[in-house]
Amino acid sequence: MWLGVDDTDSREGMCTTHLAGDLIAAINHAGLDVIGYPRLVRLNPTVPWKTRGNGAIAIQFGRGGGGRHLIGQVEGERYGRERLRAHGDTGGLFPQLVEVVRRRARLDTPGTNPGLVMSRVKPPVALYRRAVHHIMDREEVAAVLEDAGAVYRGFNDGRGIIGAAAALAWRPGDATYEVITYRNGGRRWVDEESVRHMDRRCPDTFDNYDYLHRHVKILPASPCPVLYGIRGESPEGVREAMHQVASSPVRRWLLFQTNQATDAHLEKTGAGEVRPFSSVAVTGTVSREPRTIRGGHVLFEIRDATGGVDCAAYEPTKEFRDVVRRLRRGDVVTVCGGVREEPLTVNLEKMFIRRLAKIREKRENPVCPDCGKHMKSAGGGQGYRCARCGRRAGEEAARMVPVERGLHCGWYEVPVVARRHLAKPLRRMGVEAPAPDTE
Repeated sequence: MWLGVDDTDSREGMCTTHLAGDLIAAINHAGLDVIGYPRLVRLNPTVPWKTRGNGAIAIQFGRGGGGRHLIGQVEGERYGRERLRAHGDTGGLFPQLVEVVRRRARLDTPGTNPGLVMSRVKPPVALYRRAVHHIMDREEVAAVLEDAGAVYRGFNDGRGIIGAAAALAWRPGDATYEVITYRNGGRRWVDEESVRHMDRRCPDTFDNYDYLHRHVKILPASPCPVLYGIRGESPEGVREAMHQVASSPVRRWLLFQTNQATDAHLEKTGAGEVRPFSSVAVTGTVSREPRTIRGGHVLFEIRDATGGVDCAAYEPTKEFRDVVRRLRRGDVVTVCGGVREEPLTVNLEKMFIRRLAKIREKRENPVCPDCGKHMKSAGGGQGYRCARCGRRAGEEAARMVPVERGLHCGWYEVPVVARRHLAKPLRRMGVEAPAPDTE
């Protein structure tokens, strides 16, 4: 049996991952086991009505078999089992879970529209792919759930059933893990030095701390019950890292398998085929050179056979903008990021420089062979003329030298402080960003 839940939080508080702990406790109290790890599935990051990270939860449960592993502490230790042995008796459980959502979700807050789904059959993976790439209708998802024989409940406008069903449909391939700790109303405090220490001692984790900007990335920026979250490649790695962090009291914690840091949101498309509220990977040629606008944002345009699209490195991407500013017309790049609607722009998360245009600059006007004096420009595109004897020379006669670009071909990414949930860090791709030359 599978359980999915989404959209129980609000900008004023609560968190869907926190509610997962209450659902797991209810499942265990019914005499059933969690199978594997609970799942945190991030969906389309450009959906305009998302609360924060657009994450939904999926939990498999039943009568477990094989070994067990620690998945959290919620009213005592909670364990997952390796495999499903039998479905078990789930009669009467769904109404209990509905009451958990009703009691814990922020139903009185505008924009909070929870959905709860329980199904013996996983929805098709195509549903997950559509939900992570596009915007879906509630009616479309409800039809899929009814075909699968699922039971579901929507609260308020019920939009949360979309995310809940999509979380069930995810098939982990490339997957990461996150341990999330909760303060449950207590003070949020984490010792910064302990985070740096953990980051150095736990190489299995990533995106813990931005050393240049002195930013503790594991801390949320909202009034939710989360104390901190640590992401990594294995459950053992993030669980060990949690014990390295000094913080205010941890009231509960849970360990999730996730699709975070996998680039699952990116779709390859042409520059002229980019659509709002999607996330894309587009390869094209720089056609309009970077310009800095008010607020410190840097914009440029790329084009391919399908058309053109503007790209932006916004101020929060910090030093990544310095890389973007060095692009020149004729460079060939692949840009990755979410697409805003107005104006239609790719919000850069990372960029691959495929080819750098050869740029040359004039160092010296040609010298007249008769007079030995430097010639003067005869006007734009008209070559040069000796002011003394009138002898002419073409544009190619000037002495030109290659321009050192301060760039190299390869991947560049935004700093940790600006990293988004689904964006795959270069370290997970097995590559390093080339260091720009200093001028």
